Amino acid sequence: MAETVVKRTGYTNETAKAFLVDAGAVYKNLKYDQASKKWKGELLGATEDGNKVKIEVKTRDIKIDGTFSMYKGQKQIESTNAELEVKVKELTHSNIALAILGKARAAEATEAPDNYQVIEGTSKLTNDQYLTNIGIVGTVTGSSEPVVIILDNALCVSGLEVDFKDNSESVATLKFQAHADEDQVADRKLPCRIYYPQLT
Repeated sequence: MAETVVKRTGYTNETAKAFLVDAGAVYKNLKYDQASKKWKGELLGATEDGNKVKIEVKTRDIKIDGTFSMYKGQKQIESTNAELEVKVKELTHSNIALAILGKARAAEATEAPDNYQVIEGTSKLTNDQYLTNIGIVGTVTGSSEPVVIILDNALCVSGLEVDFKDNSESVATLKFQAHADEDQVADRKLPCRIYYPQLT
């Protein structure tokens, strides 16, 4: 931001361009397609009551004899974590399988009718259970382009809790965590990125 004479409010003519509004939409395996110049992914489903991104940075202080206050350069990054919490209202068999770290399969003729899926948990995680990524696509008021936040190698860590109530629809809160791949571990990079458009 440009330097200005001080005033008693943070509001400027540019303020209304930088509001993040509405709940956004959540996608699995989100990527930018250069040929079409569009973001593409697999929609997770309809949500209710908003979605929440949380990026945590934990620091530690390096102690030195003879220093009696915090000093510049003292803090080092100890760990980072990125999470996306989604309140899913569209409970498909694939969303339920994501939640319980399980797998869905077609039911066998001896256990259920032909048009059923069986969703079962597993006792061991495998790398194919991580999504390539999960991302949220949101709106910023000062651009016709979306804000996009992507969490790499996402895994649902919340499990599944669903209420069945009269005159209501079930909503499952799913929490996805980002996980670093080999290159990100080596570079100590947060496996999460925010794509923020230029505001007009």
